Amino acid sequence: MYAHEKNNRLRHYLKGKADADTGRLSTNSACNFDSLLLDTVEIFDVEKMHAVISAHSSKNNLYRNHQRYLDWLGDTAGFLSLATVPTGIFEQFDALLLQFPNFEDVIAYYREQMALAQVVDRAVFAANPLLIAGPPGIGKTAFCQALAKLIRTHYELVSFSGVTAGFVIGGSSSSWAEGKPGRIVEALARGHKANPLIVMDEIDKTGGDNRYDPLGAFYQLLEIQTAKHFVDEGLEVSTDCSHIVWIATANELEVIADPIVSRFTVIEVNCPTRYQMKNVLLSIYRKVRRNHPWGGQFSEDLSPSVVSKIIDSGLAPRLLQRELVSACGKAVLRNTGKKHRDNYPHEILPDDFKPRETGKRQIRMGFV
Repeated sequence: MYAHEKNNRLRHYLKGKADADTGRLSTNSACNFDSLLLDTVEIFDVEKMHAVISAHSSKNNLYRNHQRYLDWLGDTAGFLSLATVPTGIFEQFDALLLQFPNFEDVIAYYREQMALAQVVDRAVFAANPLLIAGPPGIGKTAFCQALAKLIRTHYELVSFSGVTAGFVIGGSSSSWAEGKPGRIVEALARGHKANPLIVMDEIDKTGGDNRYDPLGAFYQLLEIQTAKHFVDEGLEVSTDCSHIVWIATANELEVIADPIVSRFTVIEVNCPTRYQMKNVLLSIYRKVRRNHPWGGQFSEDLSPSVVSKIIDSGLAPRLLQRELVSACGKAVLRNTGKKHRDNYPHEILPDDFKPRETGKRQIRMGFV
């Protein structure tokens, strides 16, 4: 999942700085080396990490935690690169709007954020924390994944439906038997990006003991000044988390603490309209064809009658991919035994789309 090239530019920079510090380079040459780090920032203080290792035995949790993180950081010396805004991002946003037409307000928000990022020469990917609220199954998580692909930064999804205590995020004390750092600093160390996109999925679904608030660390992490010196309990040295781009998703805003909500820009996303649903459906079908080895054996488009039947079913986007795969399987079975020239490309017919009813209520939408 995490594969990185050696940071040769950083190695060259550090060597140049060492030469400059010892007087072997002219001032102008040293300035040239400084320019190499315009899109690289120090996130981990490697000197302090080595000092912690030197002060503890190899059986100590702090020793093991720091050694593991230094291994993940490799030759970066704690300096991680900043993802920049890609050329043509606004045209890519146009294409993203076709896939997620009901996310128009969210995409407009990121257009504004990216426009501001491009005002300066570095055009570093940055955005204020955003909370996307809306009913389940409308594509909130899928949108976040698609956005990360456009930016080409590291993407980390933290599902809060399974988070019961704050140490999952902010780490647990090294004095505990299994004390280790949390998900946030791990995403930085393993992802090798100073500004990853971290999605706090379903933050309204947190549970567990109130004494160990799963959202507790975000009172610090969502404020730039305090995030710059975030101390994970599993490392006990500060990490610069101020460049992280945050998105949270939720179904119900009312159950989230007001101080957390106030740290976000909140945008509510509704179910797609019937008109928008056509584009959503065709986007999901293209994804099915692209992501499966057999996808190329199916027609490029769905017929109007199939599109109409699927939209009439009222299934939410989350469920459509599963049901489209099932419909593809039915289409192949229907063609089994026919002459080879009649088998390809396979085409889904209205009778192939038969959503399975389960013991649990299907997520359905009321179109407007």
